[in-house]
Amino acid sequence: MFKKKEIFYLVISIIVMGLALGFDDGAEVFNFGFWITNMFWIMVMVGFSFTLHQLAHKWVAKIHGFQTEYQFWGIQTFSFSPMSLSKRDKPFPRKVKIFGKNVIIESFPVGIVLSLLLTLLSNGVLFFLAVGQYNLLFKTGSRIGRKYIEVTDFEEAKIALAGPMVHILLMLIASFFNSYGTLDTFIFINAALAIFYMLPIHKLDGTKVFMGSPALYITSMVFMIFTIVLVYFLPVIPLLIISGIATVIAGSLFYYFVYYKF
Repeated sequence: MFKKKEIFYLVISIIVMGLALGFDDGAEVFNFGFWITNMFWIMVMVGFSFTLHQLAHKWVAKIHGFQTEYQFWGIQTFSFSPMSLSKRDKPFPRKVKIFGKNVIIESFPVGIVLSLLLTLLSNGVLFFLAVGQYNLLFKTGSRIGRKYIEVTDFEEAKIALAGPMVHILLMLIASFFNSYGTLDTFIFINAALAIFYMLPIHKLDGTKVFMGSPALYITSMVFMIFTIVLVYFLPVIPLLIISGIATVIAGSLFYYFVYYKF
């Protein structure tokens, strides 16, 4: 399951993402009671969905003989120079004292900072949800008997894709029971989380999928986009059929232009 420091990172991430999604409650007149209640339920939905996201990474990684560790999405240096800095020169990780205790800050939490700034500056109209990342850890002895000891590109892609796909699954399950629109917010939250974490940004799930398997990235993105767009208009079965056909077409075109035509 989760280590203590992972739980800390998860709780902070859930609070920040919940704030980003619930800051603007859509009410014409501000009512603190309604705002705080709405915020609470959004954080519950985000917490449930994002915890399953990270558990999916852990489950698929375990199948392939690895472990994952969750932390804030961040950077260890602010230098954009092509010449990489030595570990000694990097500002992160660094040890700081908080309430008399030494705490190691692994990286500057750019996702958290960007999310909070965008939420506050736009008064909740705009939001950014890609605040965390997982790191893949090698489990000693777990790869015995396999062809490769290190993780392969395609294995990394599958591990990374597992998280965002959980949001699509939750969205589809919710849509099946959403006859009266009561689960619209839950569906929107999971759609937003899936898209943000599939962005091809360094260290996020999307980049790991793309670098591991461009074909898997393109087909999964097509499936996600069609599913997210159609979920509000079609029942689950027709939605899956259309999304599946679009995915097959996208995959076929990819292989044609990459491996056949050129």
